[in-house]
Amino acid sequence: MSNSRMNNHLTTKHLTDLKDKVMAEVERIENKLMTERLMAVNQNSGRDEVDSANDEIIQREELRFATRETFYLKKLRKAMKHMDSDEYGLCDDCGTSISFQRLKARPTSTMCITCKEESERDELQSFHGRQSKSLGKTVSLSK
Repeated sequence: MSNSRMNNHLTTKHLTDLKDKVMAEVERIENKLMTERLMAVNQNSGRDEVDSANDEIIQREELRFATRETFYLKKLRKAMKHMDSDEYGLCDDCGTSISFQRLKARPTSTMCITCKEESERDELQSFHGRQSKSLGKTVSLSK
């Protein structure tokens, strides 16, 4: 069965464009993470305490961004696996087709724009005990 039949709202060209975009993003992130690891290994030789403290602050920030990039990389890989199935491009909530424009802007999208907007409104209206669909963590503003 061809991709254009499995994803009747996405043409073969659309899927090819999306796969190319995802593969380029995966490559970009993998290269960036590898470069950052190599730089971190080479950075710590012969530093005084002040330089080491500054480096530690910078490394914490870089780790935070690397964690975010790693999370995004996992989502990209998951999207790549789904691209060959009939489930890619279908909303997880309502089952309708996610527009090509939305997938092109965010190829990891699992919800159509209507369901995503509704989900975000629900999160904003009910903070206590709600789970973020994108992060899977409970959202709470009270301490």
